[in-house]
Amino acid sequence: MELTGQKISYPFFTFLVKEIFRGKSLARSLLNYNLKNIVLKGEVLDLGSKSNKASYNRFLQKDVECNITFTDWHESGDNILKLNLEEKFSIEDSIYDFITCFNTLEHIYNFKNAVSESCRILKSGGIFIGQTPFLVNYHADPNDYFRYTHQAIEKIFAEAGFVCERMIYLGFGPLSASFAMKYHVCPKFLRPIFVIGSILLDNIIMKYKKSQRLRYPLGYLYIMKKR
Repeated sequence: MELTGQKISYPFFTFLVKEIFRGKSLARSLLNYNLKNIVLKGEVLDLGSKSNKASYNRFLQKDVECNITFTDWHESGDNILKLNLEEKFSIEDSIYDFITCFNTLEHIYNFKNAVSESCRILKSGGIFIGQTPFLVNYHADPNDYFRYTHQAIEKIFAEAGFVCERMIYLGFGPLSASFAMKYHVCPKFLRPIFVIGSILLDNIIMKYKKSQRLRYPLGYLYIMKKR
């Protein structure tokens, strides 16, 4: 598996500034930026979000026949499935084309169940698109259990029956990672200056410290295919 990083450019920084002023963190902004070229098709299950209000829905592309079902631990409703990710899913085998799961697995203690059950309910060749944080603050919802390296993610999904098609390292280096931990105590109008400045400095540092390029992930975005 090749782990790819984030390339910086003027359009990227323009996007980043807009998302920062929307109140999004650096990690969330990186996720949203990388979702722009992903197209969902057919039957889709969103694990962890009970509505389309999550910011990533502004960027994921949807086919005209795309139908998204959302999930919630506590309640069901119109196009919302009540689902406990810690237990066997009350869903038939092989009925979904895509599963999305963003900023969720770190809150699941029995994460292997969530991954293996996702594989079971996906059609053959179905796609799991996920993102998990790494260098981020503790954020209970209602609990916060784990952080996963890229090696752990690949192995967990392989054991469940997936092949990793792509994994993206969401991060740049030590300075931007450090600022990301202090992000919400910084005044909003100063955030773009510190974020862009730290990314540019990290880019310079990593030119001379290439062996450390993958040591400061804010998280990982990955695309897994059911075997």
